[in-house]
Amino acid sequence: MLSCAEASKNNWIITTGMITTMTSTKTHLKISIKRAIALSTICIASVASPTFLVSEAFAKYGLGLPKSASSGGATRGDLPLITILGLEDGAKTLAARPTLYWYVAPQNTATTTSTTVPQINSGKSPFKVTFFLRDSHDRAAKSVFVAEGKADDSGLYKFTLPENAPELMKGKAQRWQIRWQGNGGASQVDVYASIRRDDEPVVSKAIAAAKNDLEKARIYAKNAYWYDALDAYTSWLSKNPKDDVALTERSDLVKAGLNNNSVFMKRDEQGKLILPAELDPKKLANFLTKLDESKGAASILLQPKIGTRPSL
Repeated sequence: MLSCAEASKNNWIITTGMITTMTSTKTHLKISIKRAIALSTICIASVASPTFLVSEAFAKYGLGLPKSASSGGATRGDLPLITILGLEDGAKTLAARPTLYWYVAPQNTATTTSTTVPQINSGKSPFKVTFFLRDSHDRAAKSVFVAEGKADDSGLYKFTLPENAPELMKGKAQRWQIRWQGNGGASQVDVYASIRRDDEPVVSKAIAAAKNDLEKARIYAKNAYWYDALDAYTSWLSKNPKDDVALTERSDLVKAGLNNNSVFMKRDEQGKLILPAELDPKKLANFLTKLDESKGAASILLQPKIGTRPSL
């Protein structure tokens, strides 16, 4: 079967070539003409309606990997203590060294009565952050880069993989991880998600031609580059905090990524997931509201950890 481009180029062959070789019956002639018209109609629809081309392909941001990721910790409070902004089944990036985001909840909303979850004091309290990049998305994957630092405030954080870190491998899913440690190291929460670097020259060309971060965000989102879209939207909002349209678009993007995330599923009084799993819309809405308050993100200074084999 010819493609739309081939059909357009060879339209005379489709509509007349078969007719000149048809010598049998008028029925065969009519069938040939109908097929040619049907193909032309499909091609016209494809050109006239861009959504026709992308609605199926880009309806899902995830990679479809096994949902082994733990993207949120301390789920018994109104908000998870720390939430990675990534999809549980993975998401893709165009960047060799992407900018990655996570959210630390206000400490008065992350309190809990569970003895298995860190207790957080009200007000600012210092905590340690360790970033891991691993060589695959498997649970036992080896770390290829580790960096650590300290912070003491809630809000949206970001970290760009530095030049002294290895680039993401093309076409291979890898795991990135945030380790939160508080109370002098007595409390620890690990959250992680998967990421895959995909190289698409057409998308790269469109990004290079974009006039600003908002245009880039929309191109990334349209092409299912979830991590890059989040970064571009946040960069735009940090400079244009009153752009409610962009804020809504970012919120919709995050909601699409976290809508099936287990951290926002309904749980019992002991914090155990209620089966069958069902989204807790109030918890997700609360998170999105808090996230919207963070128009920009705080860049956290993490120093590479060299010469030490990190624990898993």
